[in-house]
Amino acid sequence: MRVADGEVTIEVTARPGASRRGVIGTSGERLVVGVHSGPQKGKANDELIEYLAGELRVPRSALLIVRGATSRRKTIRIVTHEPDKAASRLRDIGRPK
Repeated sequence: MRVADGEVTIEVTARPGASRRGVIGTSGERLVVGVHSGPQKGKANDELIEYLAGELRVPRSALLIVRGATSRRKTIRIVTHEPDKAASRLRDIGRPK
Protein backbone atom coordinates (compact mmCIF):
# COMPACT_ATOMS: atom_id res chain seq x y z
CA MET A 1 0.00 0.00 0.00
CA ARG A 2 1.26 3.44 -0.89
CA VAL A 3 -0.23 6.50 0.76
CA ALA A 4 0.29 9.84 -1.00
CA ASP A 5 -1.31 13.26 -0.83
CA GLY A 6 -4.95 12.72 -1.80
CA GLU A 7 -4.70 9.05 -2.76
CA VAL A 8 -3.92 5.51 -1.68
CA THR A 9 -2.67 2.85 -4.08
CA ILE A 10 -3.16 -0.83 -3.26
CA GLU A 11 -2.27 -4.14 -4.86
CA VAL A 12 -5.17 -6.62 -5.02
CA THR A 13 -5.55 -10.19 -6.17
CA ALA A 14 -9.14 -10.81 -7.26
CA ARG A 15 -10.74 -14.24 -6.94
CA PRO A 16 -13.71 -14.25 -9.36
CA GLY A 17 -16.34 -16.93 -8.84
CA ALA A 18 -15.59 -17.22 -5.11
CA SER A 19 -18.27 -18.67 -2.87
CA ARG A 20 -17.64 -15.94 -0.29
CA ARG A 21 -17.54 -12.23 -1.14
CA GLY A 22 -14.95 -10.21 0.74
CA VAL A 23 -11.37 -10.25 1.90
CA ILE A 24 -9.98 -13.78 1.92
CA GLY A 25 -6.60 -12.76 3.27
CA THR A 26 -3.30 -11.37 2.12
CA SER A 27 -0.58 -12.69 -0.13
CA GLY A 28 2.64 -10.82 0.46
CA GLU A 29 1.71 -7.17 0.09
CA ARG A 30 -1.50 -7.96 -1.84
CA LEU A 31 -5.03 -7.99 -0.50
CA VAL A 32 -6.89 -11.10 -1.74
CA VAL A 33 -10.57 -10.37 -2.36
CA GLY A 34 -13.19 -12.88 -3.44
CA VAL A 35 -16.12 -11.83 -5.61
CA HIS A 36 -19.13 -13.89 -6.70
CA SER A 37 -19.17 -12.65 -10.31
CA GLY A 38 -17.17 -14.21 -13.08
CA PRO A 39 -14.69 -12.24 -15.17
CA GLN A 40 -17.00 -11.91 -18.20
CA LYS A 41 -17.59 -8.36 -19.43
CA GLY A 42 -15.91 -6.78 -16.40
CA LYS A 43 -18.51 -7.99 -13.90
CA ALA A 44 -15.88 -9.16 -11.40
CA ASN A 45 -14.10 -5.78 -11.63
CA ASP A 46 -17.39 -3.97 -11.01
CA GLU A 47 -18.15 -6.12 -7.99
CA LEU A 48 -14.61 -5.68 -6.64
CA ILE A 49 -14.84 -1.88 -6.93
CA GLU A 50 -18.33 -1.91 -5.36
CA TYR A 51 -17.10 -4.05 -2.43
CA LEU A 52 -14.00 -1.93 -1.77
CA ALA A 53 -15.95 1.34 -2.02
CA GLY A 54 -18.45 0.06 0.54
CA GLU A 55 -15.76 -1.10 2.94
CA LEU A 56 -13.81 2.16 2.63
CA ARG A 57 -16.96 4.31 2.71
CA VAL A 58 -16.02 6.23 -0.42
CA PRO A 59 -17.95 6.65 -3.70
CA ARG A 60 -17.31 4.07 -6.43
CA SER A 61 -15.98 6.89 -8.61
CA ALA A 62 -13.10 7.35 -6.14
CA LEU A 63 -11.65 3.93 -7.08
CA LEU A 64 -9.83 3.30 -10.34
CA ILE A 65 -8.14 0.16 -11.61
CA VAL A 66 -4.87 1.58 -12.93
CA ARG A 67 -3.24 -1.74 -13.84
CA GLY A 68 -4.50 -5.27 -14.43
CA ALA A 69 -8.08 -4.73 -15.58
CA THR A 70 -7.99 -8.09 -17.40
CA SER A 71 -5.82 -9.85 -14.82
CA ARG A 72 -6.47 -11.20 -11.34
CA ARG A 73 -3.56 -9.07 -10.10
CA LYS A 74 -4.66 -5.45 -10.01
CA THR A 75 -3.39 -2.08 -8.89
CA ILE A 76 -6.19 0.14 -7.58
CA ARG A 77 -5.99 3.86 -6.85
CA ILE A 78 -8.32 5.35 -4.25
CA VAL A 79 -8.69 9.12 -4.52
CA THR A 80 -9.72 10.62 -1.19
CA HIS A 81 -9.34 13.74 0.93
CA GLU A 82 -8.49 11.48 3.88
CA PRO A 83 -5.83 9.03 2.63
CA ASP A 84 -4.71 8.13 6.16
CA LYS A 85 -8.25 7.14 7.14
CA ALA A 86 -8.64 5.03 3.98
CA ALA A 87 -5.28 3.34 4.64
CA SER A 88 -6.37 2.57 8.21
CA ARG A 89 -9.62 0.99 6.99
CA LEU A 90 -7.68 -1.09 4.45
CA ARG A 91 -5.41 -2.36 7.22
CA ASP A 92 -8.46 -3.25 9.30
CA ILE A 93 -10.20 -5.24 6.56
CA GLY A 94 -6.93 -6.99 5.67
CA ARG A 95 -6.38 -8.30 9.21
CA PRO A 96 -7.36 -11.89 9.95
CA LYS A 97 -10.55 -12.12 11.98
